[in-house]
Amino acid sequence: MKEIITTQSIGKGIAEIEEDFILCEEPMSRLVFRAQIHDKGIRGKIIRQRRDSKEDSWVPDEAIDIRTLGKKESINLDINTEALEKLYAAILKLKKILESSGVEYGETEYIVVDPEAVVITEENKAVYINKIIDAGYTEEVWKTLAETSPSLTTKLSHARIQEEKQKVIKTLKKRLKSKTHHETKGKDSWQKWIYENNWLFGVNYKNPIEKTKINITGAMPDFLFPTLDGFVDILEIKLPNDDVILADKSHPGSWKWTPETNSAIGQVVNYLNEIDRLRLELEKEVKTKYDIEISFLKPRAHILIGDSSDWSTEKKDALRKLNHCLHGVMVLTYKDLQDRGRQAVSLGLEET
Repeated sequence: MKEIITTQSIGKGIAEIEEDFILCEEPMSRLVFRAQIHDKGIRGKIIRQRRDSKEDSWVPDEAIDIRTLGKKESINLDINTEALEKLYAAILKLKKILESSGVEYGETEYIVVDPEAVVITEENKAVYINKIIDAGYTEEVWKTLAETSPSLTTKLSHARIQEEKQKVIKTLKKRLKSKTHHETKGKDSWQKWIYENNWLFGVNYKNPIEKTKINITGAMPDFLFPTLDGFVDILEIKLPNDDVILADKSHPGSWKWTPETNSAIGQVVNYLNEIDRLRLELEKEVKTKYDIEISFLKPRAHILIGDSSDWSTEKKDALRKLNHCLHGVMVLTYKDLQDRGRQAVSLGLEET
């Protein structure tokens, strides 16, 4: 159970606890522990308070000066088991505050989580969180959060996903600068990285399906992208340092595809023809392998190639015009991919 304990310094190395610890309470009387902490430990007074009616505030009984007691006189103060347990718990809490922060100047608030007194402050909360994670309790923490605060769990999960997506966008930017990644070969190829982060293309796609897992012969793209509306798109990946379009010097103001882009367009057109030829076989195979009903009717193709980060407005307009003339094929640059990713993250942050 969470409790806030407030201290107020009253001198060098000493502070009062602003709220009394209630040890036991009845309608007209109660027993409290009024505590102080100091550099060397804990001290305080156990006070019995009385009042005339339930509407009255609590006031201390008239203090008796024990120095006036005779040799055979004494003061007896009954404390039951529950009150002693509460006194012990209070001392533990104060002990943990001293161990955690010492005596701090001014007014200070501490959050005490339980009777064993793990004290959380702004300075040490990250330390405790990291200790829980390092100890391997992450799953238990999420389960507890899901049970006690489902809405908070949802927000934290969403925030974590958005954070990971932002890291992916930063990684993409670094990869584009390095220009050392292969198109298809190796564990760090563009093809592998893109498919692992296929969310960059938008929320319209489900997890991609590999060509090798559907056992259909013929010229096929490496991956098929099922859409949310039950159809299929394909993607052809080329390198970001490839040129996409060139100015046509023989026709001022005109632009044309580069040989690299022309080759990619030829490849995807061949893929689209093969998919159209094998449509029924593909639909049956995907249903058998994945229990997914999707239509291979007139798939669209995307070609990812080049980087338009430093393009002029004229060149960007030219790409749009050339794309408009294609049928069922869209040429995208890695800059477009970055922009789509940022947009996806931005929309996600707005929803949190």
